[in-house]
Formats: sequence, structure tokens, C-alpha cells
Amino acid sequence: MRLFRRLFATMLLAATVVGIVAIDRYQVTIGEGASSAIISLGGFPQVSGGTRISSSWFCPGAAAGDGISSASVVIVNPSDTEIIASVNYLSDALPESRTVKVEARSQVDVDILRGRTVGVVVPIVEIIGSVGTVEQELVYAAGDVTSQCVSQTSAQWFFADGFTADGSTERLVLTNPYPESAVVNVSFTTTEGRRTPPVLQGLILAPRSVRSIFLTDAGATNESRIAVEVSTLSGQIIASRIQHYLGAGRLGYSTTIGSPSPAKEWWFTSGRTGPGVTEELVIFNPSSQTAQINISFFGEGITNGIPIDEKSPSAMPSSTIDVEPGAVIAVKTDGIADLPKGDHAMVVTAIGGTPVVVEHVLSQQTGGKWFTAVTNGIPRGLLSEKWRVPSGLLNGARNALQVLNTTGLDGTFTVAGVGPGGLVGFPTLIDRPLGAASLVSIDVPEGISLGEVVITATVPVAVQRRVSRGHGLVGFSIVGALPVISRR
Repeated sequence: MRLFRRLFATMLLAATVVGIVAIDRYQVTIGEGASSAIISLGGFPQVSGGTRISSSWFCPGAAAGDGISSASVVIVNPSDTEIIASVNYLSDALPESRTVKVEARSQVDVDILRGRTVGVVVPIVEIIGSVGTVEQELVYAAGDVTSQCVSQTSAQWFFADGFTADGSTERLVLTNPYPESAVVNVSFTTTEGRRTPPVLQGLILAPRSVRSIFLTDAGATNESRIAVEVSTLSGQIIASRIQHYLGAGRLGYSTTIGSPSPAKEWWFTSGRTGPGVTEELVIFNPSSQTAQINISFFGEGITNGIPIDEKSPSAMPSSTIDVEPGAVIAVKTDGIADLPKGDHAMVVTAIGGTPVVVEHVLSQQTGGKWFTAVTNGIPRGLLSEKWRVPSGLLNGARNALQVLNTTGLDGTFTVAGVGPGGLVGFPTLIDRPLGAASLVSIDVPEGISLGEVVITATVPVAVQRRVSRGHGLVGFSIVGALPVISRR
């Protein structure tokens, strides 16, 4: 353990030399014919800043058999005119749909389960025009869940963090939204290596259908670490993960869509260390080449990445963490002696040519009770000067929004909400200073009654939010905001 800490401390020292990098502007890849609708990083959560005839939103789905009280999609219209949306319900039964109207500067909650008590239902929302956004919300006694939806399918999906220890369950949900069948292979990696169970190879997904797979049924039983790779032999799909944590240091419920590709840089804004906190960065290398990883931290008391004494006896020549081909590892931040306790942001960088998949896992014990929050990272290409929070923020919530300046330049930012009269700035959050490489955690002012929230900055930022679990439960879940990406 001492050797690991020495290696990791030195790795962080090298990360400080890298410093704060300016973020390249997002680039779009345009193909020919049917592929012209496919955009770079399109399978990640984001919203287009351009004009489109229509937009589709694919959500992770809800498992009726898990005891969920209710499940819905929130369709948000921040514009000055009414929009029309079609909600399609995919499951193991025949697909159904309904049409809803969303008035100007308002939002509509649409029920997903509609009385179902078994099976998984996946909603797909098609909006005429490009101004609307969509999120999924579950009401559950084990903790309410807000999940992001995405606007593009993919031929591959990755999950870095999986967990079936101490009776916890992990369910993989595969959705084929198209009128042709898709053929899918699923593999997973544990601490014992990679597995390709025959039962998960050559899966045929019927047109416009959903398949639900418990990983324990495929042999991933009582595992504390499971990385999953989904790839199609034909067609494109959506892959999501439903987790119910029941022990072994984790407690709560989580639904999320996977990452459609590895990346060389992953940003997280809602980290935390301190008493009763266990924080991990779970890193999965799905390639056949070794990946070399650096991690930098940002926040109060942290200068130029991380304060580490270069004269410390912990300093060693090694400056990176190696992740072997096909391996999944977890880096625990509480083993970093020089990392100040409290909230922080992080960036995980693959310094060589091998990209990785990274997820953030935060478990905390408060008053004898546990909660666990699992979050996908934000890839470098989606850092933006404008972000949207479709379902809004809870009035009076503390530390509800984390904004990280990802550059070495000072800037400002403004937080505003969409109300009946349009966009209204939050008191004290208009043109607020945002220092170079600084992290700001925002409390929501009391008395604010607004819908969608918009964050606008003068420099590229990363934005995530902490969402209440409800029901008097301790803790929070962590959900990214939606970057607004201009197509050029």
C-alpha cells in the first residue's frame, strides 16, 4: 500500500507539470449520404446549438420489476413557441407511442411504465425541431434517480464500473430502436480477467425491441468490479446499465447509458474526500495496448493541479499509472495524503495514444447511513461555454451545481432559469468571477421557481450537478448537465 501511494503521489506531481490545458473547440465529422447525420461524440449526452428539423432522445429505461414507484421522461421546451413530441415505448412487447404538446417555456412529465409491474420499458422521444431537451426521472424508495438521455445510437458501448457484490444487482439493457434486427456481442472484465460468455454472443435484437440481461446470470456473481463492452455485428443500439447497490460499502440505485467510445481525457466536477467517504476513479482499458494515465485535481487549496512537495521521500521516477490491455482498475483518492479534504474536480488523461473509459464512484456514510453515486465523465471534446440542466434545480439546494473552469484563463459565468417570461438570471449568479482552473460549487437561492437552468460562461467549463435522493434519504446522486455544442 505504501508503494502504491508513493507511485501515485509521484504520478500526480508529473500531472502538475502538464498544467491546465486550453480546450480545443469541438469538431464535427460529416460523412456521405446516410452517415451525414452522425456527429463526432454524438452518443454522449449533449444538445445541438444549431438548427435541425427534428431531434431524437434515447433514454436508459426503467425496470418495473425493481419496485419503482413511478418513472417518467421530462420533456422541456425553453423556446417561445409550442413544440410537438412523440414518445415511443419499447419493451419486450409490441412498441407503443403517444404524442404530447409542450407549451412555450414549460415542461411536461410523461409516464413511462403506465401501470406495468414487470419488465423494462425504454422511452424514445422524438421532437419536431431542435430546441427541446429530455431527461429521465425515477421515483424509488432506495433513492430517486435522474438520468441523462442521448441523441444518437452507436455500434459500441462501454461501462467501466459494475458491481454485484453482497447481493447487489447489475442489469444490462440493450435497445434496438430501428426497424431492422441488430446482432450484438457482450463481454465483461472482472479482477480475474476478460470473459466472453457464449450466452452473450450473437444476441439478436428484434426491430424496435428491448432485451434485459442480469450479469449474474452470465456468471458475474459477487464481483466488486465489472467492466462491460457491448459491440454490434450489425445495426446500432443503445446500451444502458441499471444498478441496485445493497452492500459491500455501496447503497442506492442507478440508471445510466454507457459511453459510446473510449477517450483520452475525462472531466469530473463533483469529487469529494473526507471522513466516511470512499471515492474511486474506475478506469477500463478495452484496447489491446497498455494505457498510461495521469490524474489532476482542482479545487480550494489545490494549486496548479495538486500540491505535492517535490522534496518528499515519496517522490519516485515513475509518473504514470499503467492500465494493462483489457484491464479495469480503481484508483482510490483517499490514499493521496496531500489531497485536501472536501470537494474537488478531476481530469483523467491518457498521455499516450491509448484512450480509456472512466467512471467516478462516490460512496459516503452520513449518520450511520450510506449512499453511492456513480457518474460518467465528460470527454474533452464536449467542454463548452454553455450548458443546460433540463429538469432544473431544487429551490434552496446546497452545493447543487459544480462549475469548473477548464482553462488557464480567468472568466465569468451566469446561471439563469427559464421562467414564464423567459430567461431570468439567478440573484448573485450573474457575471460571477471564475478564476483560472477554479471550481465553484453553487447553492440555489431560495424562492426560485423556474424550469430548465442555463449556465453560460466566457471560457470552456465542465458542469455537473448533485441531485437529492428524496424520501428523507441522506446523500445525493451526481448527474451531468448537457453541453450545448455548435456545429461548424
